[in-house]
Amino acid sequence: MSITTDSWLLWILSSSVCLSMYDLCKKASVKNNSVFPTLFLTTFSGWAVLSLILFFSGKMGAAINIAPKHVLHLLVKSFIVGASWTATYLALRTLPITCAAPIRASGPFWTLIGAVLIFAEIPNIIQAIGMAFVMAGCIFFSLSSSKNRAEGGIKAVLLALVGTVLGSCSALYDKHLMQGLGILPLTVLWWFLGGMTVMYGVLSVFNHKGFQWRLTMPLTGILLTASDAFYFTAISMPESQISVLSLIRRSSIILTFFIGGAIFHEHDIRRKALALAAILVGVILLCL
Repeated sequence: MSITTDSWLLWILSSSVCLSMYDLCKKASVKNNSVFPTLFLTTFSGWAVLSLILFFSGKMGAAINIAPKHVLHLLVKSFIVGASWTATYLALRTLPITCAAPIRASGPFWTLIGAVLIFAEIPNIIQAIGMAFVMAGCIFFSLSSSKNRAEGGIKAVLLALVGTVLGSCSALYDKHLMQGLGILPLTVLWWFLGGMTVMYGVLSVFNHKGFQWRLTMPLTGILLTASDAFYFTAISMPESQISVLSLIRRSSIILTFFIGGAIFHEHDIRRKALALAAILVGVILLCL
């Protein structure tokens, strides 16, 4: 394996698989459940596991001892991601996962716009064709999910969209943190998860009515930590492009859609097979 494209490609594909499992556990955790206690437990679980890894690997000191000026940047990251997750979890309480996944799949579109405008990333021809396939699949997903959207209500759909746009903002901010400021990936992950743990812990005190403990909650946090660790490692590599990384990572909806549709007994799976095929072709082209 070379030290260029193949390196970040392996990391981002691993992130995509973990992200798919995370989405399924997240839906199982928050379905008809209190949002903020669920967010607190999932976030705390991921942060605690990461803290143990850093401690036993001897890297905890490096993660904690950062420049004071960087703390503010990491707190901003916590706020962006915290707002994104809150909107997404509120939507997932009632929205079918076969509807939420297509909405979340539109994230690369917003990330691509930001990457072109902010970082002047210009994709090559093969990457552009791959992006077109992925975007076509996402659009078809949205169109074919119109029936399912009514199940969750327009409010849930709007919340899912807000969470997606904020997630894209976070992805663009990641490149600034790691390539612009030179903050190490695991340091970024530890600080923003810790910040959100505190934030969600405070909110849970005032918003815990109807909460039910579920075993998928700690698993959600652990899977997210693994996914983000792989993702941050990929994005910290100078040869990586945020627009391409975001598209490949979002291919996780393929697993989420099929497995989630079967687990939660959702409908219209076959109608969306064409969209899944388009996204898969696009991801393959991006890998090439």
